[in-house]
This record gives sequence, structure tokens and C-alpha cells, in this order.
Amino acid sequence: MEKFLSRKLILTVFAVTIVAGTSLTGLDLSDESLNAIVTMVLSMVGAQGLIDTAEVIKSGRKAAEVIEEVKEASDEEA
Repeated sequence: MEKFLSRKLILTVFAVTIVAGTSLTGLDLSDESLNAIVTMVLSMVGAQGLIDTAEVIKSGRKAAEVIEEVKEASDEEA
């Protein structure tokens, strides 16, 4: 369940709710305000995506280093 409650998902649902809610409830938010909200949320989601990508790359490098150490140790034993 923790995977499904990411910051990206929460922000996206929040933005969709605001945009759809203003239409359904008749709130008078200008198109500029709605565009600003959408742009801000998309920027935040994109930034979080970049952070997640960097973490995956970093953990992949660590895994590669461990594999190399294991290979070197096994080569030394042989």
C-alpha cells in the first residue's frame, strides 16, 4: 500500500480534484489560477520523479560495486 501512496500520486490527485472541483462547484477561479496550480503540481511531480530516478541509479551503482567485490573475491580464491 505504501507504494501506491507516493507523493507524486497524492499531488496529482490533489491537482485533479482542485481543477475538477472548481468546475463542479462553480468556484470562480480564473484560467490563469488553474494553469498556475497545474504547472506547479507538474513541476513538483517531475522533480520528485528525478529524485526517484537518482536514487535508483545510486542504488544500482552500489549493487554493481558489491557484485564486483564478490567477483574479485571469488577470483582470488580460484
